[in-house]
Amino acid sequence: MSVADLLKQRRSYRAFLDKPVDTDAIEAILKTAMQAPSNSNIQPWHVFLVTGERLRKLKEATKARSTVPPDFDPHAYKVYPDPMEEPYESRRFHCGERQYAAMGIARDDQAGRLRYVYNNHQAFGAPAAMFLYIDNNAGPSQWADLGIYLQTVMLLLTEAGLGSCAQISWNVFHKTVREVLQASDALTLYCGLSIGYPDMNATQNTVIADRAPFDETLKVFRD
Repeated sequence: MSVADLLKQRRSYRAFLDKPVDTDAIEAILKTAMQAPSNSNIQPWHVFLVTGERLRKLKEATKARSTVPPDFDPHAYKVYPDPMEEPYESRRFHCGERQYAAMGIARDDQAGRLRYVYNNHQAFGAPAAMFLYIDNNAGPSQWADLGIYLQTVMLLLTEAGLGSCAQISWNVFHKTVREVLQASDALTLYCGLSIGYPDMNATQNTVIADRAPFDETLKVFRD
């Protein structure tokens, strides 16, 4: 399968089958992903692959915190610009609205929306999850490297027939994640990544986010 085909096939899946995954195969994927480029080859990522009993404990711990109203941890980093300007605000809004609409969750059903968000912290039922950390003193270049690494992992998972979903949402419980994973205080949680076999019959997996018009994001100079 070509890289272009992998990019077209990769999606963010939000429901997974109760089907075990081959942990050794995922480890091999993560080893291959080490070939991802990084500025001056410093490779700033710290990766935790979680399955089995440890993942079960993490799901239990976050479920205990999944309250209405929420009791979130302060974000470990600034997730969105404040204020969020156009066209980014509209893109974010439409992405969320399509997900809620597909699940039949009304705009004014705040509790329902929150419960949907909490599915993130059950890894959407996936049997494996990866958590990606970076050093607290990392700069913009290292954060960019992290994104390159994450994209590499997701494409390799797609090639292997596995689905995934990158989730910044884990940040609202980053203290719980740190405690269960025994991650160093010197590290900042960037995101989680749910990994497994997608449930293609699940309504939430029918939602495919729109992409911006090509000419909105590209300028070509031919002179």
